[in-house]
Amino acid sequence: MPKILKALLLLSFTVFAPEAFAQTGLQPVSSVLQTMISILTGPIASMLAILAVISCGFLAWTGRFTWGIAGSVIMGIVLVFGSTQIVSFFQSALGH
Repeated sequence: MPKILKALLLLSFTVFAPEAFAQTGLQPVSSVLQTMISILTGPIASMLAILAVISCGFLAWTGRFTWGIAGSVIMGIVLVFGSTQIVSFFQSALGH
């Protein structure tokens, strides 16, 4: 590739880059993250929590149920579904 063509290509990248990459704030990133939160705490998480409780029932039927397993399941459910309240509590405590 000739040097003049490389120079013109580089010049065009530097001239047109600000318009190509200009975005208004962090709206695209924010909407993607909000969608992920809705997916991870929505109906899919509810179904997974139900399956975890059902598996605890099967473990109890077979005599292999321990309180450590029960505590892990309960704590996991609390953390998944209470995550927004937990974060907002810490944000208000820190003054954000």
